[in-house]
Amino acid sequence: MTFDNDVELALATACEELEMTRQDMIRLIMREWLEQYGFLPFRELHEGSETKGNA
Repeated sequence: MTFDNDVELALATACEELEMTRQDMIRLIMREWLEQYGFLPFRELHEGSETKGNA
């Protein structure tokens, strides 16, 4: 799958910065978009999660 040049550049930049593969980045973007617009339920953090309180 290919996108417009500006989107490809933004995708490549995000992949490099977050050290993710292109495929993983697209999956993450899609999941977050679908969650935000209510097509998927939000994933909830479990009590004692390592990310808790690390805002």
